Amino acid sequence: MKKILSTMAVAVALAASASANATTIDLFSTAQEYLFDKTTGDGGLFSQASTLGTDILGGYRDLGVETVSSTNPLVRNANIGVDSGAMYFSTSDSVTGTGMVRWDGSHKATSFTDVDTDGLGGIDLGNPFASFFKLDILHADAGFDFVLTAWTDDTHWSSVLLNSIEHPTPGTSYVPFAAFLDCNNLMGGPTTTCGNDGAVDFSKTGALQALIDPDGKYVSLDLSIDAVSRVPEPASLALVGLGLLGLAGIRRRKSTK
Repeated sequence: MKKILSTMAVAVALAASASANATTIDLFSTAQEYLFDKTTGDGGLFSQASTLGTDILGGYRDLGVETVSSTNPLVRNANIGVDSGAMYFSTSDSVTGTGMVRWDGSHKATSFTDVDTDGLGGIDLGNPFASFFKLDILHADAGFDFVLTAWTDDTHWSSVLLNSIEHPTPGTSYVPFAAFLDCNNLMGGPTTTCGNDGAVDFSKTGALQALIDPDGKYVSLDLSIDAVSRVPEPASLALVGLGLLGLAGIRRRKSTK
């Protein structure tokens, strides 16, 4: 299957052994009512869903959405929600917006920056040199920026900026944990930013977050994600790396000027 994330070079030295078990971040089997942001410049809308099961890491999921630009936000806006086993983010024609999904325990988000950085209580997500985030994508009708952030606490965190391409059919992408440790951006792949005291420690994970088009640059975007999980080294790691490198020059047709 095609790989979505376009500018990652998976050039890491993997540890000799890795856990054989995947860790569920979110199966999106717990529904969450859609948020439609019908105004601009007010900071967006936020909600929380909880589960008694194991389909959401930490038992709680926060969603957020903000309409960044629209000529008539009452009818043309950005929205986000979860139903039928998937998370959906969409912006209307000629509209830009930002979406968020966050896992930080029971803390309920009130803004895109309001995160409980140790709300998960220090969950061990595994060896950073032999672990990957696995993104099961159902559909993406345009390219966009995608930021994954992981925290241990207020001063130990990492954000990785990735670029997605249009993805008309379902597929899977892998993001290596090692990219989150590349605070000096020596790997030549995505752009990594770290906290004042250094990178996240994945053996003590306090919170996770994904931002969709954080700067609100891309118009008329539709995205659906089936699941997010932590997995050990993919069997076809070399093919994954080649696929991501080969997509680095893809044109993102819906970028605003």
